[in-house]
Amino acid sequence: MNLSLLKLEIATCGLAMLVLMLEAFVPRRDKRFLGYLGAAGLLAILAWSYCPSVTAGGFTMGSGFNGMWVNDAMALYFKRLFLVGTALVLVMSVGFARQLEGGAGEFFALLMFGCTGMMLTASVNDFLMLFVALETVTVSGYILVAWLRRQQQSLEAGVKYLILGALSTAFLVFGITFIYGSTGATGFADVAAKIGTAGAPLKLGLLLVLAGLGFKMACVPFQAWVPDVYQGAPAPVTAFLATGSKAAGFVLLLRVLFGALQSVKPTWVLVIGTLAGLSVLYGNLAAMPQRNVKRLLGYSSISHAGFLLLGVAAADSFGIGAVLFYLVAYLFTNLCAFTVISCLAGTLPDDERENYAGLAQRSPLLAAAMTVALASLAGVPPMAGFFAKFLIFTAIVGQKMWCLVIIGAIGVVVSLYYYLGVVKAMYWQEPRETGAITVAWPMKALLWVTMAAVIGIGVCQGAFTRWAFDAAATLVK
Repeated sequence: MNLSLLKLEIATCGLAMLVLMLEAFVPRRDKRFLGYLGAAGLLAILAWSYCPSVTAGGFTMGSGFNGMWVNDAMALYFKRLFLVGTALVLVMSVGFARQLEGGAGEFFALLMFGCTGMMLTASVNDFLMLFVALETVTVSGYILVAWLRRQQQSLEAGVKYLILGALSTAFLVFGITFIYGSTGATGFADVAAKIGTAGAPLKLGLLLVLAGLGFKMACVPFQAWVPDVYQGAPAPVTAFLATGSKAAGFVLLLRVLFGALQSVKPTWVLVIGTLAGLSVLYGNLAAMPQRNVKRLLGYSSISHAGFLLLGVAAADSFGIGAVLFYLVAYLFTNLCAFTVISCLAGTLPDDERENYAGLAQRSPLLAAAMTVALASLAGVPPMAGFFAKFLIFTAIVGQKMWCLVIIGAIGVVVSLYYYLGVVKAMYWQEPRETGAITVAWPMKALLWVTMAAVIGIGVCQGAFTRWAFDAAATLVK
């Protein structure tokens, strides 16, 4: 019965192992087909998640493993999000395969192992399970970030990610130790029952756990790794970290706050609100002078972590629903932007903004896709990012958090400056080279899919908001 709750995770892990076996034993030199196989397999698992054979028997609602695991609407929402995101990253990786320096099948398998860990995070209901799920994601990321081992930037990014990731893991383990030592339990419900009578050690433990999660969410003051890792990692890996890894950090944060810390909501609302304001300000102000596009998107991701935390700080069903919708919009928006960066990886000497000059003349499709992505990140209507920010602002206005409203508005205005700077370079500056840029058909398909999603979700957001708010309702009761 317990294993039946892990159907999707077991299928995803099995698919990753199949890709590893084919990498080892299939004599074909070109292993890019394994990326398509992995993407098709993940989409098949996604379709399977809608079948009655999966959703029946306590999958949608229920718990297992002595309460360490919970399946509800929010868990299923995030698992589907992770499956879609990883499938699209796999297609992006196929187009990037020539720069992977061998071992493409292993690269694809690591992405799927990371996806398995992300899916585990969606159902966490215990601090020990939280640690296991989070490390499954993080260890895969250590290897993927440093995959281009002959490039100094990639190795440097991998080392920084490893060192700071290990430090955040230490915070997490220390925190869990304090929690268990204070309460004799690690389950969220058990900790919640004892938090009112516990002393300083339990509060310190919970604070350390939140610090460990802050690393995954890339919020201030745990953001030091972001710019260097985003710049140095392969573009598909950066997209994977910016979308799936960030979403995994937020689902864990929501589980902890509304599972173990519900009784001290006023305290953590103040902490989360402070981190949100600092992240929005720091991310946007630090992005302004950036000339490297990947580094700019790294600082931008810090500000978007701040916007997500604004929704968490609202601490009600509407705010959490806004966060869930924001993560979907952010997923397709970032994948659109990093697909463009992947297409240009073998053509441009680096990711400096000057090299994007005149891109509209060399490849109208790439320039249009990057413009759509940046407009969505900036919150320009009718893109998905605009409606996502609108929901976040509605949530904090409803809670009368006027200081956070002002900070968020400042962040939106400042972001227009550096996003439009890239658009200006693509359309109004002369190109350094005049040759047309050829885009392979899988990457073209991915660009059209992500652009259609960014615009479509912004225009026809009804179904997506309904799914998000239905999932949020299971968490905030």
